[in-house]
This record gives sequence, structure tokens and C-alpha cells, in this order.
Amino acid sequence: MTRSRLLRPSRVGTAVLGAVVATAGVAPTPAAAPFVAGTHGPGTVTCGDLTAISWSGFVLDDVAEIPASATDPAHCRVRGTIDTEIRFELLLPLPWDWNGRFLMGGGGGYVGSVQNQALSYGGPQSVLTRGFATVGTDTGHRGFGTDASWALNRPDREVNFGHRAVHVTAETAKTIIRLYYGRDIDYSYFAGCSRGGGQGMMSSQRYPDDFDGIVAGAPAHDWTALGALFLQTQQALYPDPADLSTPVITPEAARILQTAILEACDGNDGVQDGFMTDPRACAIDIASIPGLTDDQRRAAEVIYRGAYVGGRVVYPGFPYGGETALGGWQRWITGGARGGVGIPNLHYAFGTEMHKYIIFDNPEFDYSTFAFDDYDVWEEQTRRAAKILNATDTDLSGFKTAGGKLILWNGWSDPAIPATGTIRYYEGVAAGDEDVGDYLRMFMMPGVLHCAGGPGPDQVDWIAAIQRWVEEGEAPDKLVATMMIRGAVAMQRPLCAWPRQAVYNGSGDPKREESFECDDPPSERLR
Repeated sequence: MTRSRLLRPSRVGTAVLGAVVATAGVAPTPAAAPFVAGTHGPGTVTCGDLTAISWSGFVLDDVAEIPASATDPAHCRVRGTIDTEIRFELLLPLPWDWNGRFLMGGGGGYVGSVQNQALSYGGPQSVLTRGFATVGTDTGHRGFGTDASWALNRPDREVNFGHRAVHVTAETAKTIIRLYYGRDIDYSYFAGCSRGGGQGMMSSQRYPDDFDGIVAGAPAHDWTALGALFLQTQQALYPDPADLSTPVITPEAARILQTAILEACDGNDGVQDGFMTDPRACAIDIASIPGLTDDQRRAAEVIYRGAYVGGRVVYPGFPYGGETALGGWQRWITGGARGGVGIPNLHYAFGTEMHKYIIFDNPEFDYSTFAFDDYDVWEEQTRRAAKILNATDTDLSGFKTAGGKLILWNGWSDPAIPATGTIRYYEGVAAGDEDVGDYLRMFMMPGVLHCAGGPGPDQVDWIAAIQRWVEEGEAPDKLVATMMIRGAVAMQRPLCAWPRQAVYNGSGDPKREESFECDDPPSERLR
């Protein structure tokens, strides 16, 4: 019996089940209900029966039987609200299609709408087609993904967003699943990227019994330090808050940077392909690149060096790469707002919104004048938000003891979440536990941007990988990443469990994964 299994609703009284779930810190349990269960294979109730049940801790707002489509099989869609504001959507395969597993998906940015990133993790075959019951949540508020105004003077919403909503949504979904199918859940999983990746990490640290396996991509796990990084990039790129029309680093300056970096370092890994296997091996001196102004060089150095507060690094910088890629720097870091108004890029959006509405509760906060010269002052200013939002605890002993497995991954050219920060977290866990590989594996994806995109292969069957590890004990040492163009495989590369990396054999087709082998990186290549 896995740790995700509790008592079966069909075999225990309502009072007993309520007591079991209540001990988990949530009370979304079915109370006695005057209905007659339908018969549809192995399940206890039909989709329509769910609306006749009197639930505790949540309400069902809409339950519908969804017919099969070109991408998904027929299923039961359950929409509901936990407490008063945490909305969720649970998709239940028909009982004879269910694989016995629960998969929760994360959300991006500040969420604000019901999101389920697990639905995009299925690849060509959707997670519903694979037989997973799956759920997503809005984390307890409504709004656009870059908007944090919902948090103004609302610490309850901040806690829901920070960690509680994912936990209670998972507990609620499990309760409905057990009743609907009339039996226990075999295994529970979580998959997410960006904020969703951070949600997965938060679950492994705060709620280690919630999921048997977690896939956390490009995890936004250290919000306050990322906030500092985002503000510092914007202070360098847009020193005048009244003029957001043109960044210090223009598209032409970004092109100059990328061209110089690739000319100097693209071949370090033995393959000229427009990206680097490990950008840390590139030792180019930004100050020596011709064609840039002094202001542009200084701004680039801020981006590459990371966030410093009082002379202390709080978040490492962005590796080289992605400067001109579609969805890269221009979208996230540099950008530019036409007419000098609006939001020039996503660093600006997330950084300013976080400080206005979560850290300071001050909509008039001015990013351009905020000082980072005293670490103790900054730590005090951000302490409350850090306790709610950050998933930086490197002690995963609770998750390890519970038997959980965690996969971290990050694109090397990610312009939102620096791969170096994810590496720093992994190395922090490894420093405290020599057996880290028993429950945590990490993969770096060369040339990949934020969650997807870029010149490198970006598609991996993460769900199959975490399933094999959890259910068969097959720890992932090597996975295959694929780039698809117009439905055809354009490139494949092996991804190697950190710190190993894919090394070209020197003679094979560099677009084929068998031309690479996993090996330890030469230390002299790392800067």
C-alpha cells in the first residue's frame, strides 16, 4: 500500500473517513447523502451522482459528462470551490479507463485561473488517454497571470497561493476520486513548470505525503530572491520609470551579445548547433565584446552575474544563451513598451507586482529607487513573504522517509528562472545527504528556454520517467529530449542525471541521441 492511499470510502463509515482526512489539515469529506448510487462498472457512483452528495469543506459548482474528442476520451468533469475562493477542476476518466493513478498539475505565474499544467505533460498522448484522474486549481484568487493585486492586504490569499491551495485541492480531489471509483488510489503524482515547478517543490517540503512522485520544471522556488533579481535587471535596463519604451539592451545589442558568445563558445562541446551543452564552460569576457555601449555592458553584466544584496549573492545569474531566441530575452528581460507605458517585459511585471502587493502592500512602490545595499534590511523586508512563498528548504528528509521521488529540470537558456538557481538548490540538498540520488534527480536541458522553446530539444516524457521510478524503482539516469518540427522529429539528445552531461562522440549525427554518451563534465570546462 503506497503512502497516497487512505481508507476506501466504500468500506468505511463517513465519520471515520472524515476523521482520517481531517488529520491531514482539510475537511473535504463526503457526509451522508440521500442518493442511490448508479452502476457503471467498478465505480461506486456515476458522474451525475456526485452532485447529490452533501460534501464538507467544498461545494461542486458544475459536474458534467464530457464526450470523447479527437484528443481525449469521454470523462467526468467536476468543477468546485474549496472554502470560499479556491476553485478547482477535476477530470475523471470513466471507471474502466482509469489507471488507478492521480496526477495534479501546477499553474503558472500568479495563476488566477484554474490551470492544470499536467494536461500539457502528456505529449502526443494526453494524460486522460493514459488514464490519469487529474486536477488543477486557481490557488484561491482570480486575475491575470502577471497580476498580484489580489494579494493587497490579503494574507489569507497569499497563504493559499503560497502553498495551501495545492494541498487542499489534492486532498479534495483524492476524496472525490476514491468515492467515484469505489477504491483507493494506487499512486499520486504532481507535474508543473515555473510557478508549477515551485508548487511541486513546496509540496515535497511542506506536505511530503501528498504525492508519490513530483516533476518540477524550471521551478520558481525562491520568490523573494527572484524578485530582487527581476528588479535589478529592470533598474539596469529601465533606469527611468517614466520611459519604458526602449531598454538599455536593444534587440541589436542582444544580437551582438549572442553572436559573440556563440562564436567563442558554441564549439566547446564539439558540436556547432547554436547552443551550448553547458554554458558555464564559456569564459568570454563581456567587457571585450565590441559594438556595445558602456551602459549595455553594465546591464548585461547584471543579467549574467545575478542578484546581489549588500555585496552578497542572493540568486545566481542567467547562463549565456537565449539572448535573441523567440520567447527569450525580449519577452522576459529586455522587451520594451510602445509609447513608454504598460509592462515592458515579464521581469518587470512579476518583480514590481510582487513588491507592490505581497512584500510591501504598497501599490505606489517604485522599483527604480529601491536600494539593495543592506542585506539585513532586505532580509527583514522580505521575511514574511519568504516564509509564505519560498520553497528553499534543502532538508527533504520527510519526503525521503515517505518514499517520494522528485525530478527537477531546467532549460539552460531559461530567461525567467536561471538554471544556476535550480543547480544551487540541488547542490544544497546533495551537500546534506550523500544518498540524494535515491529520491532526487535533476536534468539540465541545453538550448531550452522557459519550460519549452529555444534551439534545443525541449520535449521529454517526464510522466513516464517519474512513473518508472516510483512504481518500478527505475531511477532515471538518462532521458531523451526531442525537438519536433511540423510533427516530425528534428533532433534528439540524451539528458543525463546531474552532474553528468551528454558528450558528443565526435563522429555521429549530432541530431541523433545515440551520437552522445553521458559522462562527467571535465572540471576545467566549468567557470
